Amino acid sequence: MNVTGLSGAPLALSASDIKQAHIVHFYDGESSLIDQIASAFEVSLAAGDPVLAIATEAHRRALERALAQNFDLTQAAIDGRYTALDAQHTLSKIRSGRSVDARSFTEVIGGLIASALNASSAEKPCVTVFGEMVALLWAEGEYESAVRLEQLWNDLGKKYPISLRCAYPMNGFSKPEDTEFFLRICSEHSVVIPEGDYRALFASDDQRLRTIAQLQQRLHASERTRALHESEQHFRLLVEAVRDYAIFMLDPEGHVTTWNVGAERIKGYKASEIIGEHFSRFYPDEDVRSEKPQRELEIAIREGRVEDEGWRIRKDGSKFWANVVITALRDESGNLVGFAKVTRDFTDRVRAQHALEDSERKLQISERSLRNLSLHLLRTQDEERRQIGRDLHDSLGQYLSVVKMKLDALKNAAIRKASDQAPELEQCSQLVNEAVKEVRTISYLLYPPMLEEMGLKTAIPWYLDGFARRSGIKTTFEISSEFGRLDRDVELALFRVLQESLTNVHRHSGSTEATVRLGTDKGSPYLEISDKGKGISVQKFEDAGRDWMGSLGVGLRGMTERMNQIGGRLEISSNETGTIVRAIVPAGSATAGAG
Repeated sequence: MNVTGLSGAPLALSASDIKQAHIVHFYDGESSLIDQIASAFEVSLAAGDPVLAIATEAHRRALERALAQNFDLTQAAIDGRYTALDAQHTLSKIRSGRSVDARSFTEVIGGLIASALNASSAEKPCVTVFGEMVALLWAEGEYESAVRLEQLWNDLGKKYPISLRCAYPMNGFSKPEDTEFFLRICSEHSVVIPEGDYRALFASDDQRLRTIAQLQQRLHASERTRALHESEQHFRLLVEAVRDYAIFMLDPEGHVTTWNVGAERIKGYKASEIIGEHFSRFYPDEDVRSEKPQRELEIAIREGRVEDEGWRIRKDGSKFWANVVITALRDESGNLVGFAKVTRDFTDRVRAQHALEDSERKLQISERSLRNLSLHLLRTQDEERRQIGRDLHDSLGQYLSVVKMKLDALKNAAIRKASDQAPELEQCSQLVNEAVKEVRTISYLLYPPMLEEMGLKTAIPWYLDGFARRSGIKTTFEISSEFGRLDRDVELALFRVLQESLTNVHRHSGSTEATVRLGTDKGSPYLEISDKGKGISVQKFEDAGRDWMGSLGVGLRGMTERMNQIGGRLEISSNETGTIVRAIVPAGSATAGAG
């Protein structure tokens, strides 16, 4: 039989050579492999020779469909002339760990060959075998085991008349490091059949090596071509399937050459309506008149890409806010071949941004209103405290003073008469006297007159004296010499911060002493209250809900709000060695001359 190799040289191969050959098929397409194996099986079955298929399930079924057109495979299997086995299952019978066991191979495979030969009615039977166990080993990366199994097949061929056909997919030899094992596999076969050549190849060693080298090159080229084709196909499918982006191509002049589903969804044009049209159709008239589309192409040519956001026009004339990226495409020589354009509809985002900005404006207005309300409430509270303090001092205080005078008169009269009621009247007089002092203290704490008349540097020492007596906490007051009078609202805010801070020192810190400082830092007046307690968490400041009278106190939020109202700020630092509260007034924002 005359055949031709990849080199084109005629090769002589006898029928007996083919019958006893160990042939390897390198295939890319499944159909061509099945055609070759089915043709070999048909020749053997027609001649009365048995066939043995040790293949994957998919290949077994494909072979059976091809053979069933001309042969009764059921009867052939009954007669012992057709045997089909699963390659993976059979491989597991001849393996020992990760390697192939020679004894198991001889027992299992040799037994199958012997049984097939005994069942044959041919004068000189030969078993045609299709084996894919080597391909399974190769796919697992067991290259040495695959070569070893090829050698065991050759040993079996010396004992039994067999025509063996092995098969490897081409993509298993695409890497340069596969070359050594590829050549070793080829060296174990008498015939090499590359993809697309249905004729056996067999020649001298020199010609065989040339054929193998050409086959290796063909494998690499085929794999690269197939990979590139698959990559391009996948990318095309990806681009066509994307719906959130308009992805299309422009020629060097800016005419549309491709169109994806996303472009149709966003812009409204079908591919048949827009391909060939200039992309300036998507821009508003004012942009077209100003030649913006052409400028963007020029920038892309000069800088490689350009990104822009602005209004674009759909087919129905409606506008949408687009984010656009145009990229210049060049060939290997650097010549411009066109542009890639990606557009995304950001209309919802812009609307959401505008809505957010509108909400922020409304929130700012609400905050200003709330701040004004808060200021009004604080001022109202202070005025109420001032009024209550005055009422307590002027009314209740005066009434208690009169009661004390009456009791003193009664007491003196009882003493003169040596009445036994004199001690009780003395006690009542003392109680009323304490009540007078308490009412005066409460009225001054609600709104100390000296704060308004004399300022912080006088009101604070007076307040600290009373705080020390009531709490038992030693207090120290420090004031810088340059500290003078501040604006009335500023002094009141600082005084309220002092009251609340000392209340928290007494309730939470456990400190036995506290220091109050009035000073200036870079022109900014400040009030600082420090202690040496266990520290107070910000949460406790938040939770401090009642003032020294047991009524609703300002708490941390109230102190902060007071400072915000006068343009100042509140700073708090606290750890296990103590707490420092500092209220700072901006320089020049609310100060007055020294008084």
